[in-house]
Amino acid sequence: MRLSMPITRSRIRNHFQYGFWMYLLLIALALFGWNLIYTTTQYRTPEARKVEFYAEGSAYGDDGPQALADRVHTEAMPEMEQVTATALTIDQTYGDMQLVVWVSAGQGDVYLLTREHFLSMAQNGAMLDLGPYVADGTLHAEGLDLQAGYTQVNSEGANRLMGIPADSLTGLAAYGLDGQGKVLCALLNNGNDPYTLKFIDYLLTNLR
Repeated sequence: MRLSMPITRSRIRNHFQYGFWMYLLLIALALFGWNLIYTTTQYRTPEARKVEFYAEGSAYGDDGPQALADRVHTEAMPEMEQVTATALTIDQTYGDMQLVVWVSAGQGDVYLLTREHFLSMAQNGAMLDLGPYVADGTLHAEGLDLQAGYTQVNSEGANRLMGIPADSLTGLAAYGLDGQGKVLCALLNNGNDPYTLKFIDYLLTNLR
């Protein structure tokens, strides 16, 4: 005896009525799988081939700081694959916590911070000591008042130059940034010391 199960509109309708969730699940799994493959195989710029500038406060949002980063990229480090800038809006209540998260994640290479936020990070050893690079001429800070960039680190006895005051960098205003009361500093674990310092030096020599 042979059973005949002809495909009819009614059977198809019933199939999709009671089994549509299986198709939704298959579609969701397919999308998830595609996204997983894409995110795990997409190209990521190596740390040694990029510089990230994080600037606290910007009248132009991300557009102004990025225009500055593009200028530095073109004029000083065209061999880098990426030179990017991000305008930071730091919460007044949780500002230090926000910075700790960014710094702990290794986000950003060069930071422009208010002195309060700079001290919070520098005193806990999160920023690079710039003193040796000023001394050997890597950073051209001649004529700048560096006093506001000195602080003790982890309760050490001597002050160290952990940042460069940006008050004299009036050229920052063209990119929506205010250097008054701010400090330029470099993340200790930036992953690209030579170009991080080169970025800072470009600002020091071209934006006064």
